[in-house]
Amino acid sequence: MQKKAKTLVLLDGNALIHRAFHALPPLTTKEGELVNAAYGFTMTLLSVLEKFHPEYIAASFDLAGPTFRHEQFAEYKATRVKAPDELYAQIPRVKEIVQAFNIPIFEKEGYEADDCVGTLARQAEQQNVEVIIVTGDNDVLQLVTPMVKVFTLRKGIKDTVLYDEKGVEEKYGFQPGQLPDYKGLAGDASDNIPGVAGIGGKTATDLIQSFGTLENIYAHLKEVKESVRKKLETDKEKAFLSKELGAIDTDAPMELNLSACVSKDFDRGTVTKLFQELGFYSLIKRLPGSRETGNQKLETGGDPSTALRAGQGKNKPRKIVTKEELEKFLGKAKEAAVYVKQAEGTLFGTGIESVHIAVAKESEASIAWNEATKKWLKTFLEDEKIKKVVYDGKALLHIFQKENIDLRGITFDVLIAAYLLNSGGNVELGYLVLEECGEEEVVLPAEKLLILREAYEKRIDKVSKTQKKGKTLRQVFEHIEMPLLFVLCEVEQNGIRLNTEKFRALSDELAKELAALEKDIYAFSGKEFNINSPKQLSEILFQDLKIPAINIKKTKTGISTASAELQKLRAYPIVAKIESYRELFKLKTTYLDAIPLLVDGTSRLHTTFNQAVAATGRLSSSDPNLQNIPIRSSWGERIRGAFEAEKGYVFIGADYSQIELRVMAHLSGDTALIEAFRKGEDVHSTTAAVVYKVKPEEVTPDMRRQAKVFNFGIMYGMGSFGLSQAAEIDQKIATQFIAAYFKKFSGVARFIEKMKEGARKNHYVETELGRRRYTPEIESGNVQVARAAERMAINMPIQGLAADIMKFSMLKAQELVNDFNNEASPSISRLEREASRARMVLQIHDELIFEVREDCAPEFAKKIKTVMESAYPLRVPLTAEVLIGKNWGEI
Repeated sequence: MQKKAKTLVLLDGNALIHRAFHALPPLTTKEGELVNAAYGFTMTLLSVLEKFHPEYIAASFDLAGPTFRHEQFAEYKATRVKAPDELYAQIPRVKEIVQAFNIPIFEKEGYEADDCVGTLARQAEQQNVEVIIVTGDNDVLQLVTPMVKVFTLRKGIKDTVLYDEKGVEEKYGFQPGQLPDYKGLAGDASDNIPGVAGIGGKTATDLIQSFGTLENIYAHLKEVKESVRKKLETDKEKAFLSKELGAIDTDAPMELNLSACVSKDFDRGTVTKLFQELGFYSLIKRLPGSRETGNQKLETGGDPSTALRAGQGKNKPRKIVTKEELEKFLGKAKEAAVYVKQAEGTLFGTGIESVHIAVAKESEASIAWNEATKKWLKTFLEDEKIKKVVYDGKALLHIFQKENIDLRGITFDVLIAAYLLNSGGNVELGYLVLEECGEEEVVLPAEKLLILREAYEKRIDKVSKTQKKGKTLRQVFEHIEMPLLFVLCEVEQNGIRLNTEKFRALSDELAKELAALEKDIYAFSGKEFNINSPKQLSEILFQDLKIPAINIKKTKTGISTASAELQKLRAYPIVAKIESYRELFKLKTTYLDAIPLLVDGTSRLHTTFNQAVAATGRLSSSDPNLQNIPIRSSWGERIRGAFEAEKGYVFIGADYSQIELRVMAHLSGDTALIEAFRKGEDVHSTTAAVVYKVKPEEVTPDMRRQAKVFNFGIMYGMGSFGLSQAAEIDQKIATQFIAAYFKKFSGVARFIEKMKEGARKNHYVETELGRRRYTPEIESGNVQVARAAERMAINMPIQGLAADIMKFSMLKAQELVNDFNNEASPSISRLEREASRARMVLQIHDELIFEVREDCAPEFAKKIKTVMESAYPLRVPLTAEVLIGKNWGEI
């Protein structure tokens, strides 16, 4: 009998840290050190040791600095948002934990953690050792073989899946090793890998299934349909570059020594001491070999009902197959929790597998979804008299609307309540159940919604009792966030029309401009080279052209050509051309080529508004993120110009003017700032006159621009260094400007100090309406972490109230829309929506956009201006600019 192979677990360190940081709330030690990422990483490590019992274990991390991929393609990962400093500050702690477990760390300059993991996996295979890669990044799925599996965290740190070859093939439709070929065609937006313009995931999959590899596709181009062939021919170079960028290097210069990777070779006392220092007391009993390991009561901070709840959820839901059984189960219930188990898919293409209903704790029913059950479930779901407790009510509304069911009676959304109680924390249902009930698997989801609702009701009331009457967290929940989910659902369903032909024409025009810029750059340099290669570009600029590198940062591979460094050299014609090239390349790949793939069959684009993400209360959008479409550039205006109103309709844009500055004036009570707004002065010019000590009429455009940076920078808690960088002035001058600013606007200075002191005292800050954000990091011994918390304490009350004002406006605007359409309900059919006189289609930053019938536009524009300017009483006027146009670019 063949002996079972031993197992090596490989930890993809940075991927796990990022996943944990964004999944968990800001946990801190008693000294104020932020450790949520370290805690989440440790939970994953212990879970892996418990689940797989590996004989060997190793970890890999990224090193700071560029990799060989950046040398191949300068824009590699250029569109990624830099992770918060609070995350990076925890990496040394995570490494300390790894070292306490005596787990070897593999990292190599110029290589990513994926490359280290891939190299170690291949070497382990050669030694007949099975491998399990633990990660939160699907890129490593290309490494799966008969001896290599990938254990990945899909959402948060509890939703996991173990991929083998069959699993990868079921997910993608092709073999693991073909993932780089897929990226060569479809690209990867998260890493800014371009791929072939116009080829999406489906076409890429079809090509790979037909031809196998990128090389074979190009060898058989004549067999590919003409429209696809042209795209492949145009972007052949990008395709092979993208494949190379997307392929993990399994031959990095490192050697796997299994004897140094023995999993149980650590001192338990050392780990225990470190856990105690970090406050990870509940994890000590989970250490391998601990006699305390077992089914222990979850540490919950003293909630007396937790012990009872932790024992629930062991049974399966009762299955109901007839209408009579459902009626008997519901009885005379006035409230029920509703949860939908669904197949994976997009917002408008999700299928229902089953509906779970609970009318009391320890009482849950499951109804399989089919045409028969749909008919009698419809009666229950549309019964407004039965109050519904849900998780993510907006998504449920979409799901049931697709089935021609109008879900009514939603009174409590667990997602929104969890978000308000811990803004910025993990609000995934699995995590909430783990936190509240101590269960890692959500067996009875509807029952858990009732448990969570009960707990969150108490906590909302507890917070509200400490707040001013009428301006409480309860009011925010019931009168802002809950009504808003119905409005957001309507706006998402409406969508906005995109002229894809215009986008295609713009993309083609950009391609020609990029080609012309390439030609100009080559003329300046005297030879052709890879413009996207930092190494080659650096050699051209600083060696061949001998441009002085004074005050230009150095990297490990040479003189930096990062955007911030090239700005210092803008006077050189070739540098200006390179900057233009980079800007246009990003516009083409990020917007013009990607967004058209997301339109529906009626040429409308449906973004998703995220109501429970931004810690300040602001809305964000995704799939696509329309808030990031450029504004102040000719290309940005042309891109927006392709978003067009339907025939017979126009767009009306209503945009708040300087709402956050007005809110700052209101909250601070600063007399000078209030007076400026009341007089209708240009506040940025007023500020410029103060800091530059000139008369208002002597303020130049450049002075005003820098004053604008100051106004917003101070509101965001910037110090002299940050302001000097943002305004491009000397730090000493920035310090003098700040002193002059606070002398004139002393009320603002007092407000800032008051917010910081309140955050230190209470460990939270609040908006005027009662929205709260916790700030335990403000006591951190890490200076960067503490200062970030201070900046947040200054800005959150301002940005949060501005967000609430916008939400009030959306609620009142929807009432106006309903009045125009003579509709009592915000949820109407597609046919009715197409025939409506007005509809809200977008919320972008401080602006609402409506699609209104042309004959109604002047009347609607007048009324929406009144609605927005009277949304909330401030000490200064709320001003909204209203414009009418046939496309987004005109407003």
